[in-house]
Amino acid sequence: MDAPELQPISAPTAMKIVEAASYLFMQRGYKAVAITDIIKAAEVTKPTLYYYFADKEELFVQTGLRVTAAMGERMRAAAATPGGIAARLQAIAEVLMADRDTDMRMMRHEMFEHLGQPQRARLSRAFFLHIFSPIVQVMEDGITSGELARYAPVTLAKMFMGMAESFQEFAPRRVAGQAAQHSTMFGDAALSTADLVDLFLNGVSGAAKV
Repeated sequence: MDAPELQPISAPTAMKIVEAASYLFMQRGYKAVAITDIIKAAEVTKPTLYYYFADKEELFVQTGLRVTAAMGERMRAAAATPGGIAARLQAIAEVLMADRDTDMRMMRHEMFEHLGQPQRARLSRAFFLHIFSPIVQVMEDGITSGELARYAPVTLAKMFMGMAESFQEFAPRRVAGQAAQHSTMFGDAALSTADLVDLFLNGVSGAAKV
């Protein structure tokens, strides 16, 4: 069971407020969103909002807890995929790549830019618990089975996440109501999750394709 401070709030009215705040934070960024904007978007009163949340920081934290918890469920399921390490890593990569449009990097940037240390620590613990730990577990299993070697599980997990973020940078971008658009700067060749896992496990020379 997660520590209480890492559990997203579950009251229906509170969830409605968090959903409205999440949309505004992602659209405008933390600094540009006022409490009055959230009250209007959620269609609640100021006393109702403050009944559930102490301030805007707590609302942003709840946004992060909600995202990481939901993604964590998918990460744990992916980590338990039957088969070898390659199959499990590809399943994890599918989850990481599918969430590119929620822009986790933007959330982390906003967290470090605007939140106080206690709130940053909460979100960091949630990220480690829900998103990073399942990857570490797969790396540990890979070392035990002999499929992976040389590096510590945490190091391997960091390397894999770093590669996944790089692949996201070159992936097609999706605009609401439109098909995915490839970056014209880098051409239109999509990088697949299979490519990501192949590069991670085999390196450039092993992954070279004719």
